[in-house]
Amino acid sequence: MKYSKEIKTAVVALATIFAFVWGYNFLKGNDIFSKQRVFYTILDDAGGLNTSAPIMANGFKVGLVKSIYFEPENRRKLVVELMLTADNFDIPKGTKARLVSDLFGTTSINLKLGEDVAHYEVGDTLGSEIEESLTAELANVSKSLIPLKVKAETLIQNLDSLVLDLRDALGKGERGSAVNRALADLAVTMENLKHATGKIDVLVSDDGDLGRILSDVEAFTSVLDKNKGEIDRLVSNLASFSDSLAAADIASTINNANRTFSELAIAMEQINSGQGTVGKLLKDDSVYNNLTAATDNLDKLFIDIKARPSRYVHVSLFGKKNKD
Repeated sequence: MKYSKEIKTAVVALATIFAFVWGYNFLKGNDIFSKQRVFYTILDDAGGLNTSAPIMANGFKVGLVKSIYFEPENRRKLVVELMLTADNFDIPKGTKARLVSDLFGTTSINLKLGEDVAHYEVGDTLGSEIEESLTAELANVSKSLIPLKVKAETLIQNLDSLVLDLRDALGKGERGSAVNRALADLAVTMENLKHATGKIDVLVSDDGDLGRILSDVEAFTSVLDKNKGEIDRLVSNLASFSDSLAAADIASTINNANRTFSELAIAMEQINSGQGTVGKLLKDDSVYNNLTAATDNLDKLFIDIKARPSRYVHVSLFGKKNKD
């Protein structure tokens, strides 16, 4: 069976159009032959998020960002369409679409999976959050250093080409000439720029200062996460202690103590001024003299009783005798 040239041309055109549409979608990350499920999330700030950005869950790519547009009813909000392409993956309820950025400034969506056994249906809207940490700040610093490194490398290449062109144009010349000195200065400048770009490479690398800082931050957050229970108990104990202090009648206790001290001060003042029994005992010499005289008389009485006991004690077996 023979086909006309028109039919063959139409088939080729349709195949070309289909291949173009499939290739265009494939380059965008859309596989028209795979199962696609679309969910939504709302963001206040996209933070540099672009379409076709990966969607990760537990470190595994489960989809990509299909589109980003302003919410029709609230132009300050951004609607992000999340297209999931992974098979046998359901999103549990309570999952958050977290906007994250790596050290090189690449922004993506990381699904923070919830614990609920129920799952979102296709077309549902997920909650969103933006990762706020020191890592993001360091990523911004690294992001600003990378263009500087690229510009420095381009400048070095341009200077190298310029030096070679000048040498070819001017020839060997004399070593002490102004042109040769300028070329030598340019060579020194190139070396300094190479040294600077080397330092930038070391700083941006995993073994550099930024890499170590990120490792320390990760270790610190891990320690905080492991000791979360202890920190919660410490905060709870501090709250209980502050509640106990608030409930205690400290003001009344302090007032009672101040009143007691005031009364004690008045009593001491009265004692020092010779008022009352204790004051007279401590301040009045007559009381002391009377006590001394009474003690002396009592002592004399004891001496007399010891010397002549018969005067005070009468014991007779044959009848009463006359006193001495």
